[in-house]
Amino acid sequence: MKLLEPIRLGSKEVRNRVVSTAHAAYLDFFQPGSTGERYMAYQERRARGGAGMIILTAMHVHESSGLLNHFNYEEKDIAAKFRQLSSRVHEHGTTAISQLFHYGMQSISSVRPDLHPLWGWSARVNTEGEIGHAMTDEEVELVIDAFCRTALIAVENGMDGVELHGTHGYLIQQSFTPMFNQRTDRWGDPLAFTTELARRVRATIGPDKVMGFRTSADDLVPPEKGGVGPDKCREYTVEFVKTGAFDYLNHSEGQGGSHYALAIGSYRHKFGEWLPLTRKLREAIGASIPVLGVGKIPTPDLAEGALQNGDCDMVGMTRAQISDPDLVRKLMEGKASKIRTCTGANQGCIDRARYPITCFQNPEVGEENRLREMDAVATTPKKLLVVGGGPAGMKAAEIAARRGHSVTLAEAGSILGGRLNMVGTMGAASNLLSATAWIEQELAELPVEVQLQTSVDEAYLRALAPEAIVLATGSMPQSALSCEDDGSVVVLSSDEAARGEFEDQRFDMAGTRALMIDLRGNYESALVLESLVERGVTVTVATPFQVFGPNLGFTHMNDLLARLLRKGTTLLPLTKLAKVADGVATLRHSVSGQQSKEEFDFIVSGAPPRASDDLRALCESLAPTYLAGDVISPRSALEAIREGDRVARKI
Repeated sequence: MKLLEPIRLGSKEVRNRVVSTAHAAYLDFFQPGSTGERYMAYQERRARGGAGMIILTAMHVHESSGLLNHFNYEEKDIAAKFRQLSSRVHEHGTTAISQLFHYGMQSISSVRPDLHPLWGWSARVNTEGEIGHAMTDEEVELVIDAFCRTALIAVENGMDGVELHGTHGYLIQQSFTPMFNQRTDRWGDPLAFTTELARRVRATIGPDKVMGFRTSADDLVPPEKGGVGPDKCREYTVEFVKTGAFDYLNHSEGQGGSHYALAIGSYRHKFGEWLPLTRKLREAIGASIPVLGVGKIPTPDLAEGALQNGDCDMVGMTRAQISDPDLVRKLMEGKASKIRTCTGANQGCIDRARYPITCFQNPEVGEENRLREMDAVATTPKKLLVVGGGPAGMKAAEIAARRGHSVTLAEAGSILGGRLNMVGTMGAASNLLSATAWIEQELAELPVEVQLQTSVDEAYLRALAPEAIVLATGSMPQSALSCEDDGSVVVLSSDEAARGEFEDQRFDMAGTRALMIDLRGNYESALVLESLVERGVTVTVATPFQVFGPNLGFTHMNDLLARLLRKGTTLLPLTKLAKVADGVATLRHSVSGQQSKEEFDFIVSGAPPRASDDLRALCESLAPTYLAGDVISPRSALEAIREGDRVARKI
């Protein structure tokens, strides 16, 4: 399998071709005074799982670069962390690369600790509406020196090399992008800064360290709008590679901001979406150095195919290794079927990029040390009953069985998965079901007795006599409206709307008009709304929030808005349903008080689900009882899986 073969990057042999590319995770690693332990444990876990190369989270090289919740390093502090991290990663045979960048005119100065102005090539207005400061010659030199100094700190303290980040609309990419660089001096040449930077950094770190370049395969902005376009991106990249400074080529797409939703696509985007651009880059440089393929490559089969087809020489499987850090090890052991495949949910990773990341289905992410401490506590095997076979109950049963308990999982329905099963009819969102499918596969190999279509009552509990109970009975959807309602318009719960049912009867929604009351602004609301629109419903969304979807991740927001607006969806923020009478809904603006009246075929209630905790008192009277998932507080499957995991580790 080519994916598992070693590859040479300059003077360094990398043990296989699976790469964890740079991504935002536990950014306090760079904060002076922070131990950085959480990040080090996170990366060490991926190294232990077999990753060939890990590229660290992008590192700001100078104080003029910054962002909310990002940190500028202090030399002695980061040197010690680099030494520790590189040692821990190298112990498992993994190559460690530090990615270096400067934000340039991205973001706004008001979020920086010292309110430092935005440094750029020309005094242009950025996408946030702020005018940047055009760097002087001296300031450009300061930035180049900062790249060199930061690179030297990295390689002198154990890192195998560095990668210059030249995409996502940061300073390097801005240097060759007309909308940002309109200078007439030497730095106005689109090749000048990057070639000079490459030459100087290479001279600083020497010939024996690895040096990579992350370029933009397509900046997603046409030349007529101040962008570069894919052809020019390749042309510039060829020139950068010709400097001879680089040992490998990485890439991504876009100018940052909303483009992240395309570069790091959710389940709405096809697998390997950017591999055609990878192939063109590789062809353009004549395969003179190894090229890293990226862009939603979640499966080993797709990765291997990309290598065999000559699309690339290495494969970025970043989210794949967030989901399953043992991906490479399982491949090496012939256990590919046991790999936990990334769902493309994005909810726990990129959509939390400015906060500590997690994973939709892998609750161990970022908790490596804490869980190791929890698992070190001796377990006394117990007869455990898990009530409820949704994501929380399934996960609790899996972890409890792994810890030596004898587990019975009782589910009232005919299948496992709970309310998450509704995404099975929601097109691309059905990918989320791979999370529960993986747990179900594991349960079949563990000492877990799964009892479907089983109602738990007092007689059942007394007959089974469990020594401990996990109550994971989920929640029930609500269809009540919190306003005056004469019943003249049909009201559906969110579950009924998602299924296209009323009073257990399916109906054809095509051509209907619906009012959706969104009181949650989260992933569930968005999925229900999207399912309505795809069924041909013209929807008006009334929400009390200032904007649509405030609790929805930005990659999903970018995908959704275009889809919804093209389908004629009307979004009404700061709007409440005042009353329903005589077949007419009265809407009121929360601030102005202005009212409007419209007729709809049906209304979707945005009332949050109600926790199904009717069994709690009974269970607590018979055995120690632990709660997990929606029965505590209705949220999403991400929290449910996480809580099922945590509860099981405490028993």
